[in-house]
Amino acid sequence: MFHGITKLAEEGEEAGVRRMLEEGTPVDYIGNGRFNMTPLQVAAAAGHLEIVKLLLERGANVNHFDHDDFSPVTSAARAGKWSVVKVLAEHGGDFRKRDGHGKSGYDYLRRCRGRRNRAAIEAVLAERGSMQA
Repeated sequence: MFHGITKLAEEGEEAGVRRMLEEGTPVDYIGNGRFNMTPLQVAAAAGHLEIVKLLLERGANVNHFDHDDFSPVTSAARAGKWSVVKVLAEHGGDFRKRDGHGKSGYDYLRRCRGRRNRAAIEAVLAERGSMQA
């Protein structure tokens, strides 16, 4: 389904992602037509924290929405990748916009069973002034 930097991000190949970025591949490269997913989104959904951090450091759009209205935040949260969700929150990830299933980042966060994880993410959102009432 994916190829190039997006496939490497999905598979957790940090060295390959780094190499492609150094060779000039755009950080928000989209080469998968129908899905319109960035390397950040697929890395977030797969839980590859170090790749997520790398892509964000290189300027990846934390709030890119694919054709089904999924974002890195909703993709990671839906997959239960809470450490990734926290990093995305720290970088301004949108928790309000609803995805293709009608759920927002806040909806997924309410499903987080780990109290520490949920509290850490909520603290970041509160610091941003983004906690939902």
